[in-house]
Formats: sequence, C-alpha cells, structure tokens
Amino acid sequence: MNQAQPKKRIMLVRSSGQNQATIDEIMADTPQADYVVVDDNREGVYGSAGDGINSVIGCPRALMTPELIALVGPSLQWIHSTGAGCENFFFKELVESPLVLTNGRIIQGPEVADHAFALLLALTRNLHFYLGHRSDKPPRPLELFGKTAVVFGGGGGIGLLICERAAAFGMKVVAVDDDYVHMTGYISERRTTEYFLDVLPQADVVLNAAPSTAVSRGTFNRDTFAAMKKGAYFINVSRGSLVVTDDLVAALNSGQLTAAGLDVTDPEPLPADHALRTMPNVILTPHIAGLSEFNRQRSLELVKRNIRRFVRGLPLFNVVDKQRQY
Repeated sequence: MNQAQPKKRIMLVRSSGQNQATIDEIMADTPQADYVVVDDNREGVYGSAGDGINSVIGCPRALMTPELIALVGPSLQWIHSTGAGCENFFFKELVESPLVLTNGRIIQGPEVADHAFALLLALTRNLHFYLGHRSDKPPRPLELFGKTAVVFGGGGGIGLLICERAAAFGMKVVAVDDDYVHMTGYISERRTTEYFLDVLPQADVVLNAAPSTAVSRGTFNRDTFAAMKKGAYFINVSRGSLVVTDDLVAALNSGQLTAAGLDVTDPEPLPADHALRTMPNVILTPHIAGLSEFNRQRSLELVKRNIRRFVRGLPLFNVVDKQRQY
C-alpha cells in the first residue's frame, strides 16, 4: 500500500500586504498544506525557520539572507516574493541552489502603467506648474499624438501595458527588450537592448519598465541621455538603480532632457537636500506606482494558485530565472 505523502509545510509571513484575513483565505483555499504563520520581523521569520519548512511566502527582502536559507535547510523548495522586484534575493546560496523563486511580476501592470502616464501627462500638460502655484509662465503644453515613445523593458508585464497606453494616445511605440515581444498592433518597432542607443535619437519620451539586474543597473547614464533627442522626457517607474542619478541631474540641467517623472530613485528615498527635489522640471512620487485597489487581490490570487500547484507538484507561475535575475 502506498503511504500518503507528507503535507507541504508553508511559512506565511504576516504583514500589511498579507494580513491575517488574507492568510485565513489562503489556508482555507488549500487545507491540504500545513501552515506556519509568523510576523514580518527577524524573531518571527528566523524563529520558525527550522521546522521542516518547504516554502516561504512573503518574507521581507531584508530578511531573505543566506542565514535564513541555512536555518531552514534542505526541506526548503520554494520562495515567493510578493513584489516584482527581487534583486535582494540573488545571493550565491539561493542562486546556486535548486530552490524555485517566484515573484509578483505582471500583476501590478495596470497601475504602474497608469502611473507612468500620470507622470508624463502632468509634465507635458504643465500640471506641475499649476499644482505648485508657480508664478513663472509655463511653456506651451505638448501633445502626445504623433510623438515617439521608447519603452525600455517593453516586453514585460508592465512594459506591454505602457506600450498599449502610449499607442492609445496616438504615439509611435518602440519596445526594447531582450525577451521576445509579442506581436501586437500597438507596438510599431521591436528592438533588443544592443540596439537601444540606436533608437534613442527618435524618442520624444523614454519610459523605463525594466527590472533591476546585474546587466541593467546603470543603463541610463551620460551616454544614454546624450543619445536621446534633445528635449526628450524621461519616465522611470521601475527601479532607481537603472539610472546614474548624477548623470540624470546633469541632463536635466543642460536641457538635454526637458523633464523627468520619477516614482523611483537612487538612492531611495532621496536625501532631503538632493537637487532632484527642487528642480522645477521634475515630478517625484514615493515609489507608489504599484498601488491600487486591486493589486493586493491579484497578489493573493497568484499566491493561492501557486500553493494549489505546489501541493500537487505542478509547475508554478511567475518563476524567476535566477541567472538572468528576472
């Protein structure tokens, strides 16, 4: 007679984004697993890490360390980061292990794409002049129809939705990505990253939606900004680490860039006296592009689906390529 397989033991980390009501819903959805519920602090996570845990879901980035991997030991099979960015997870002990890493990419696409265009429209329609009650006369507003948008990371879940919105405004859309970009009617051109500098001279707007990886960090630097059409707009809703901040400041001061809309910066948060905070042609928001009334529900549905698949031994959704770091 075949013995029943032991239940998967899953650590759920309780936080503002994964509260007790959410955890209760997860456990009710898949009662075939055993659950260990802990708070999102070192005592909670590390204190329960040695109990034959097979999966850790929602661990804060700061606590995802080689020490945690060692504490859990060989029973650990799957780690889920509820956010899209998981650059803190790529340490040797995790990358070189057989552990499966999943993340929350794609599910925040609509709100991040909306935010990118909120920043762009605020700048092109001079809303920052009026909301700031400035006395100087604003430049004539810019219409987006007929302009060219270059979307770096245009093949991802967020990038594709930015491309879609750009096309809806009547823009020509160039998607830059090293992954295959789907054939859609709203993308005019598809380029891989080695041709990024070649397409920048035609860009009226450059929007960054690419993940932070060992390859992509520092992509937007002096050479990148110099290659852009003079007077272009720059929007970043991805990660601040893709931008060399001093080079961005220089491009804005010189007039090479007309304006920048930034939801993310490097460092983050910026020092109180940083130049970007007082520049009249910059709009800053505090890394809030991924928030909406639906993003937590989508995150919950992804977790529930993956737990169901995990206990059945099926492939998981949103598996991260640990070598490419996204």
